[in-house]
This record gives sequence, C-alpha cells and structure tokens, in this order.
Amino acid sequence: MFKLQRLLILICFLLKCKDTLTQDYRALHGSNYGGSLTVYNNPASIVHVPYKWDVTPLAIHLKHATNMVVINNASLLSPSKNVTVTSTQGRKERWMLGNQDIRLLNARMAIGKASAIAFGASIRNYQSIKTANINWQDTMLNVRDFIMANETNQPLHAAVNANSWAELYGTYAKTLVDDETGILNVGITVKVNRALAGAFLAAKEVSFAPIHTNNASGYWLSQASLTYGYSSNVDEFDNGGTAKEKRKRFLQKSWSSIGFSAGAEYIIPSSNNEGSYYDYDLKLGIAILDIGRNRFQYGANSVTASLIRPNVSDTLLDESFGTLQNFDDLPDSIRNMTNEFSVLSGGFFYINQPARIAMHADKRMAENIYVNLALNLPLGGLVAKEKRFSQELTLASITPRIENRQWGFYLPASLSTKMRFWMGGALKAGPLLLGIHNWANLFAKNKMQNGGMYLALTFRPSGNKRVKGEDNNYGSGQNGGSRKSGKKYDCPTVR
Repeated sequence: MFKLQRLLILICFLLKCKDTLTQDYRALHGSNYGGSLTVYNNPASIVHVPYKWDVTPLAIHLKHATNMVVINNASLLSPSKNVTVTSTQGRKERWMLGNQDIRLLNARMAIGKASAIAFGASIRNYQSIKTANINWQDTMLNVRDFIMANETNQPLHAAVNANSWAELYGTYAKTLVDDETGILNVGITVKVNRALAGAFLAAKEVSFAPIHTNNASGYWLSQASLTYGYSSNVDEFDNGGTAKEKRKRFLQKSWSSIGFSAGAEYIIPSSNNEGSYYDYDLKLGIAILDIGRNRFQYGANSVTASLIRPNVSDTLLDESFGTLQNFDDLPDSIRNMTNEFSVLSGGFFYINQPARIAMHADKRMAENIYVNLALNLPLGGLVAKEKRFSQELTLASITPRIENRQWGFYLPASLSTKMRFWMGGALKAGPLLLGIHNWANLFAKNKMQNGGMYLALTFRPSGNKRVKGEDNNYGSGQNGGSRKSGKKYDCPTVR
C-alpha cells in the first residue's frame, strides 16, 4: 500500500508556496464600539469612540480554508464520533490557509477628546500550502501511479510556510482636523515582535521522464530543486532536560524585531443636529498594516538540494522515503539523490508579516444601523514575489450591523482571495462578542474545513462617562471655529 508518509514526502518534494493570512474580528470593522481590537484594522480608529476606556483581557480568533481535504460527519451543532477526513479528488491547484491568534490584555484609553492610546500583547500563528495543478485519486498506490496521473502537469511545484510570533504593541492616534466639514484622525502602531517558530518548504521544476526496463514501464526523476528550513529552537524539544529547561532554551534561540502599522480615518458628522458628537453619516478609512518580518535561525536538518543524479527512479523514491523512521533521516535520503546539496544549519531565514492595505467605508443607515464595506490588498506578492510573505485570506467583505454600546448583531459576508464566498454572523451581549465566519460550520456536515470563529471579552465604563473635553460647543473644532452653530457636544448615551 502507498503509505501516508510516502505521500507526505512526495507532496513536500513538490511544494512551492508564498501566502498565509492574518487576524479578522470582522464584526468590529468600522464600529465605534470595537475598542482596542479595532486597532488591528486601522490604528486611527481608537480616537472617535464614545467612552473613555476599554479593556479586552482575552480574545481568540481561528480561521482556515482549504480545497485539499473534506471533513465529514462534523458540524458545530451536531458533533459526531464518526468524523473522517478525505482528500479531494481530481485535477486542480491545491491550497490551504490557516490563522490563529490569541489577544491578551489589550486596552485603550482616551486622552481628552482629540487623542487616544492603545496597547496589548498577542500570539499569532499562520500556515499555508500551495501546489501546482495536481491530479490526485484515492486509488493511487505508489509514486508511479501518481506520476502517471500527472505527466501532463509537469513541471510540478508547490510550497509550505508556517510563521508564529508574539508581539507587544503600542498605538497613538490623534485628531488632526475637526471642523464643519468633517473629522480627520490618524494613528500609528509600533510593535516589538518575538519570533517563536517558523518553517518553509519550496520545490520547483520537478519533472519526470519515462523509462522502460525489464519489460516494464517506469519513470526517472529528471529535474528538481528543493529547499526547506525550520527554526533551530524546535530542535530543543528533542534535547534532554526538564520542560522548564527546554522552554528556556527555546526562547533563547528566538529573535526580536520591530514592526508597524499606520492609518487614517475621515468622518463625515451626522446631519442630525440633535445627535451625539460621535454620530456620523459616513466613515472612510485606509491603513497599511503589519509591516515587518520575523527572523529565524535554520534548524539542524534544514537543507537545499538540486541537480538530480542519474538513475533516480520512482521505485527508488518509494524505497527511500517510504522507510524513513524519523525526520533526522530525511537529509541523507535527499543527499543520495542530488549532486548539489548543502546543510543550512546556522544561517538565518525570514518570513514577512502579512503586509497589506486595508480600506473601508462605514455608512450609517438609520439609528444604530450601519453597513461596512471593506477591501484588503495584499502587498507581499506585489513588492517582492520571491520573498516569503504571510497574507490575509479575506479580499473583500460587506457587514450590515445593528448595535449600541451593550448589544449588537452582525451579518458579515466575505469573499476570499481564493474566490470563496462565506456568510457569517456575530452577536454582542454586554462584554461578550461571539462570531462565526461561515454559517455552514453550524449546519452542514462537510464544511468544517472552511470557516472559523472568534470570541472576545471587552469591558467598558458603565453609565454615561464623558470623554474629557466634550463640554465644548459642538461647532468648536480643536482649533476653534464652528461646525454647526448652537449645537453642543452630547454625553454619550446607552441606546
């Protein structure tokens, strides 16, 4: 039988990837009540908020999408003991994108009416796989069967990225313009990142040539190049010592870096003369997010190889990779098949964070009713195609919402960079926000591989707490003048 490890090694030998993704508490985009969590979508969003402070002690987000496998007999509403995972059949480009993050002790604080700060910590994790056009059938028993089904797809290529880091951030946002036409806020976030673990694999130009020996047909591996690496601190878990000692050595072999985000929002105030200062007709935002990269040292078994030796047959591939006992044996198996081989241990590699331009328009339709339009433009593939970049999965979204300070109901619809359409939902009840990216995760039995969820606890001041400086005339911008004569700043109210 075609052992699973043989398939995994073969896929690794074909991999070439460059994309991953980032966080998405989508219900909060454009909201005045998102607090410190909205800083991840636009640093300028923390100023025009109708309460003095908020604290999010915990937020968790999970999101994943793939066309490689199907999870059967599973949904959030009816879990089953008979869950199975099957590979998808047929000829197509195969991919997987995944993202998880945990936010810890995020907080926001107003400094008067015209500025605010935010800060917090998080752990973020991203994975991706992308292959060339590949034909896969569950009747394949060995490497030869796989090659026969993919002769017309050559050369084959594919890739894998995994990127995990911790970050501490600080954000400052300020009102630059506040006059009768509108409000312009700007903000910047500076992050101190600590790379936790990383890995990548890239294989290119994998080709096979047919041969005939002993009255039987087969294939030679005629061309291929392979580079894979992982962070050296992962090796520490195989070394001796207590769990505490291993964690200490793990962190000692991680490196820090600096990153930043910046954004601006322009707010057109409400035409309702009786409304609050924080009411608006339209809010427009643009931001450049997650500029930075993580640095990793190559682990002991990281290698690069090319120029295939003669007589590397499909049978030899089966024998070499099908009998591997552990990961440490992999470099020797690759060395025996190539003329150019190098161990990368000791050097460094980098994986860039999910740099992108995020734009949104938030329209107030009626009392407590809004619609948000958002667009994400990944920068990784545009500015440096050969570098390793993480990438946001969502390309565009539209989110109708009904919300006030205590309650909210959200119906986000999104289109991914892989042209997948999801309908999701979220509910806010007091400090709790609970959301799901894809309603099919609740009701369908074979959609759990595409979707995800998020949860956040956000605490705000109770009652009608004024932001310092609200007692000026409504028409008084930060430089004086009048927006609407005779109108006063209102104390934010619970609606």
